[in-house]
Amino acid sequence: MSHEEEWKGWPSFGLCLGRTLRAVRKKRGLTQDDLAALTGLARNTISNIERNLGNSDTPADPQLSTLYRLARALDVPPAVLLPAGGEPVADICPPSDLGLHLEPFRDAYVLHGQLPRYESEVAREIRPGQPRHAIEGEGTASE
Repeated sequence: MSHEEEWKGWPSFGLCLGRTLRAVRKKRGLTQDDLAALTGLARNTISNIERNLGNSDTPADPQLSTLYRLARALDVPPAVLLPAGGEPVADICPPSDLGLHLEPFRDAYVLHGQLPRYESEVAREIRPGQPRHAIEGEGTASE
């Protein structure tokens, strides 16, 4: 398989990444400038990722460190930003991956009688198969 064939599906993953980043940023009430200040990235970098634009009219392909900086600033696990983060890589990004389901990450979670994993005023019980991170009104994503 040639290098070109290997990456034919990447634009769809870049599109999913950009849409997810934009949705999470907006749900957090942040502008691109706000997120740039929190991450130390250029606002243009964030804009390009959200629009799936890379260098020379190629799809966005951010470095892993960039994704971790964004996840940290947005207070979500990095997998929330990754298209189909918990699934084997398909030829194209699954359309269902554009649906998001996030809750604030710093809430406490009680996992089947265990102690809470994160400190917060409110603890919720997480049942098997229930996503831990949810943005209300945006559908659900697989864990």
